[in-house]
Amino acid sequence: MVDYKTNKEKMMADWWQSPLGQAVLLQQQDKLQVLSQYFHGYYQLQLGSKQSLSPPSPRPSQQKIMASGADVEGHNEALPFKCHSLDLLLLNHVLEFSAEPHQVLREAEQVLVADGTLVVCSFNPWSLWGLRCLLSWQDQPPWQGQFYRQARIKDWLALLNFEIIASEKLLFSPPIRSLKWFARFSFMERWGKRLWPFWAGVTILVATKRTIPLTPVTKRWQARQLFPSGSFVNKPATNKILRENNE
Repeated sequence: MVDYKTNKEKMMADWWQSPLGQAVLLQQQDKLQVLSQYFHGYYQLQLGSKQSLSPPSPRPSQQKIMASGADVEGHNEALPFKCHSLDLLLLNHVLEFSAEPHQVLREAEQVLVADGTLVVCSFNPWSLWGLRCLLSWQDQPPWQGQFYRQARIKDWLALLNFEIIASEKLLFSPPIRSLKWFARFSFMERWGKRLWPFWAGVTILVATKRTIPLTPVTKRWQARQLFPSGSFVNKPATNKILRENNE
């Protein structure tokens, strides 16, 4: 039996190669060039499509893609990387096609370094693309995905201590398969951001992972050290760990 998730990812990979999918990727690539100042750090990873969208880095860096047949293979809900090992993570329409979008973001928070950058590209349900999704048979890509409101995604990011530092809106043309007709609506791209930005088909959010340093306060009545000594541990210190260290 074919795994549903694998089949779904294959369908999306095929759609990205279609004329409409390529048009979406091309516009996103252009917008990400505008946001190139946020693409910093040595280890940069892209999820969601095999075609690289990251702008070229002026400094030495490792820009990799995690997808079937790409640089790295793995599950978006369980990233095969160490904690605090990536400087930048680009999610190219990953949340819409994940059964556990919250887990994807939790994994992103885990693998990113302090002040690391997360870039999220997602379809907007309040757009012509969202309307097409609502009215289409939801067994074909990309309409089988769950399009989330930007306010909802921002709330998820805020809960994980991410701060939005930039955003771009694009794709105001209707989702027409014919490139000839798609091109005829190019005027909507020129005027959309200025006149009706709320109805953009795709939004790109750039967020940075904020860390809050905790300064322990020494109290006179403390008889012993509260936290275990030695090198910094990867996991939070639980009551069980504290008891074992104090025995």
